[in-house]
Amino acid sequence: MAETGKQSTKERLVAESMRLFGSRGYAGTSISDIEAAAGLSAGSGSLYRHFSSKEDLLAAGIRRQIADGRSLLAFLGDPQTLPRLSLRERLTAVATAGLRRLEQEADFNRILVRDLKHFPELLAIAKDDEVARIHTAVATWLSTQSDGQRITQEWDALAAVIIGSISNFWLLVDVFGRHPAGISEDRYIAALVDMLVPSIEGMPES
Repeated sequence: MAETGKQSTKERLVAESMRLFGSRGYAGTSISDIEAAAGLSAGSGSLYRHFSSKEDLLAAGIRRQIADGRSLLAFLGDPQTLPRLSLRERLTAVATAGLRRLEQEADFNRILVRDLKHFPELLAIAKDDEVARIHTAVATWLSTQSDGQRITQEWDALAAVIIGSISNFWLLVDVFGRHPAGISEDRYIAALVDMLVPSIEGMPES
């Protein structure tokens, strides 16, 4: 029985494998590497007491990261926080939350971009349970932000633009350590919000 407050061996294996897959790539990470990182004897085969294969471990890690990443969805639906802010403040808060979520799921994002094309079933899970779900949540949230004005707007397309922009900014910072053009996060978010406010406020239909 694992001690209260401490990770079980299985949890350590999942956490360390995702960290290693994220930093080294799936192919560049061996079972021995994972065992050593999780505090087991490298090369002992102890991992197989908990997972049938390295791919089985990857699948567990992907599912865990998706399950742990629900904070942005909860944030978008929180009736006590966002509705009290101005549109500009709401957009700033959501963009900031999106960047924090990408940081939280850094290993997942690196694996998604680099490795999941080799695992079609896991790629489908990532698409449906993470990417599409976030897109739907953002599009739905955007459609409620026009302060009662009747506007013609393709909210799903605007959501794709926003998510793509935020993801690209995060990815460049992750790759280079900072944005290659020297744009700070605050400046980026301010510019994004400046572009979004007119689109969301829109023009009332005649």
